Amino acid sequence: MSTSTTMTVMKTTLREEATIPKLAIQSFSDAFEYAIQSEHPVVYAQDFKLIAVQAGKEVILKDLSKAYVVPQLKRSVLKRKNKQEVMA
Repeated sequence: MSTSTTMTVMKTTLREEATIPKLAIQSFSDAFEYAIQSEHPVVYAQDFKLIAVQAGKEVILKDLSKAYVVPQLKRSVLKRKNKQEVMA
Protein backbone atom coordinates (compact mmCIF):
# COMPACT_ATOMS: atom_id res chain seq x y z
CA MET A 1 0.00 0.00 0.00
CA SER A 2 1.52 3.29 -1.01
CA THR A 3 0.43 6.75 -0.15
CA SER A 4 1.12 9.80 -2.22
CA THR A 5 0.74 13.44 -1.43
CA THR A 6 -0.27 16.00 -3.97
CA MET A 7 0.90 19.54 -3.37
CA THR A 8 -0.97 22.41 -4.96
CA VAL A 9 0.77 25.72 -5.44
CA MET A 10 -1.46 28.49 -4.18
CA LYS A 11 -0.91 32.00 -5.41
CA THR A 12 -1.65 34.58 -2.75
CA THR A 13 -1.09 38.26 -2.35
CA LEU A 14 1.10 39.59 0.45
CA ARG A 15 -2.01 40.79 2.29
CA GLU A 16 -3.61 37.32 2.07
CA GLU A 17 -0.38 35.68 3.19
CA ALA A 18 -0.17 38.02 6.18
CA THR A 19 -3.67 37.04 7.35
CA ILE A 20 -3.02 33.27 7.33
CA PRO A 21 -1.51 33.16 10.87
CA LYS A 22 -4.36 35.31 12.23
CA LEU A 23 -6.94 33.02 10.62
CA ALA A 24 -5.18 29.93 12.00
CA ILE A 25 -5.18 31.37 15.53
CA GLN A 26 -8.86 32.31 15.24
CA SER A 27 -9.74 28.82 13.93
CA PHE A 28 -7.87 27.16 16.78
CA SER A 29 -9.55 29.45 19.32
CA ASP A 30 -13.00 28.66 17.92
CA ALA A 31 -12.30 24.92 17.94
CA PHE A 32 -11.00 25.12 21.53
CA GLU A 33 -14.12 26.97 22.71
CA TYR A 34 -16.32 24.41 20.93
CA ALA A 35 -14.39 21.52 22.52
CA ILE A 36 -14.68 22.97 26.03
CA GLN A 37 -18.45 23.37 25.66
CA SER A 38 -18.88 19.80 24.41
CA GLU A 39 -19.26 16.74 26.62
CA HIS A 40 -15.86 15.38 25.59
CA PRO A 41 -12.96 15.76 28.04
CA VAL A 42 -10.44 18.49 27.18
CA VAL A 43 -6.99 18.78 28.78
CA TYR A 44 -4.83 21.89 28.45
CA ALA A 45 -2.15 23.88 30.29
CA GLN A 46 -2.87 27.34 31.68
CA ASP A 47 -1.12 29.42 34.33
CA PHE A 48 1.39 26.64 35.09
CA LYS A 49 -1.42 24.12 35.74
CA LEU A 50 -2.64 21.09 33.80
CA ILE A 51 -6.42 21.45 33.66
CA ALA A 52 -9.10 18.99 32.56
CA VAL A 53 -12.56 20.19 31.59
CA GLN A 54 -15.48 17.80 31.26
CA ALA A 55 -19.16 18.73 31.21
CA GLY A 56 -18.30 22.31 32.19
CA LYS A 57 -16.32 21.38 35.31
CA GLU A 58 -12.63 22.27 35.63
CA VAL A 59 -10.30 19.95 37.53
CA ILE A 60 -6.64 20.78 38.16
CA LEU A 61 -4.67 17.64 37.36
CA LYS A 62 -1.14 18.78 38.09
CA ASP A 63 0.99 21.77 39.05
CA LEU A 64 3.39 22.44 36.17
CA SER A 65 5.32 25.34 37.69
CA LYS A 66 8.45 23.24 38.19
CA ALA A 67 8.22 21.76 34.68
CA TYR A 68 9.10 25.06 32.99
CA VAL A 69 12.80 25.79 32.78
CA VAL A 70 14.82 28.45 31.01
CA PRO A 71 17.45 26.73 28.86
CA GLN A 72 21.03 27.83 29.44
CA LEU A 73 22.90 28.00 26.15
CA LYS A 74 26.62 27.54 26.10
CA ARG A 75 28.43 30.43 24.50
CA SER A 76 30.34 28.03 22.26
CA VAL A 77 27.09 26.86 20.67
CA LEU A 78 26.43 30.33 19.30
CA LYS A 79 29.89 30.85 17.78
CA ARG A 80 30.45 30.23 14.10
CA LYS A 81 33.46 28.38 12.88
CA ASN A 82 35.91 30.31 10.72
CA LYS A 83 36.07 29.03 7.14
CA GLN A 84 39.49 28.01 5.94
CA GLU A 85 40.56 28.08 2.35
CA VAL A 86 41.78 24.78 0.98
CA MET A 87 44.44 24.80 -1.71
CA ALA A 88 44.39 21.75 -3.95
